[in-house]
Amino acid sequence: MSFIKRNIPNAITCLNLLCGCIALVYISHDYLYIGSWLVVGAAVADFFDGMAARLLNVKSPIGKELDSLADMVSFGVVPGMMLVRLIHDPIFCWIGLAVPVFAALRLAKFNIDDTQATYFIGLPSPANALFIISFPLIINYHDYWQVYYLSHEAMRTYFFSGVAILCSALMVMPFRLFSMKMKDMSWNNNKIRYIFAILSVVGLATLAYEAVPLIMALYVILSVVENQFQSSASH
Repeated sequence: MSFIKRNIPNAITCLNLLCGCIALVYISHDYLYIGSWLVVGAAVADFFDGMAARLLNVKSPIGKELDSLADMVSFGVVPGMMLVRLIHDPIFCWIGLAVPVFAALRLAKFNIDDTQATYFIGLPSPANALFIISFPLIINYHDYWQVYYLSHEAMRTYFFSGVAILCSALMVMPFRLFSMKMKDMSWNNNKIRYIFAILSVVGLATLAYEAVPLIMALYVILSVVENQFQSSASH
């Protein structure tokens, strides 16, 4: 029984990895929106494996390493391949592969840094992946964006090449971003988190998939605001 209990979080992590692997198959056949939903599934599994480990009190070094390996596939390789398909240019498409390279650097740095508990240094790879996979969902489920995507080849190439470069840079920038992990539930200690959560829910309820890029931009902006407040308070 203890063996099963000890490996429940690892099984959930493997589900994250499996979602990423299946996503790659669908992306290779140009079903990008299905690949996007599988990344969402991987993100859900990524959230619950850590929660399960804490609830069951079965944290282990192998679990941490397995989590990073799964994240590298689901939130590094998958969004990178998705950008290769979205750019859809024989030369520029390879820029999309910068994402898995920088995701690997981001995850490696995170693994050797024990200070990132209530904040992150650089954009977390799951958040980065969710930002990227929102675009196939927007294109697939909104006719206007689908027509625009198909009829503006040059614009599409430049835009998604820019997305690849921006996302890669954000993952390794020495920039502090808040985490949604809270030490307590008080408003005073978690104003930024509560504001972000409320605005995100409102955005998703009103704009659906189109809200995701805006939510990611909001995340960065609110992190800048929080950093400014903390800097002012310390002086």
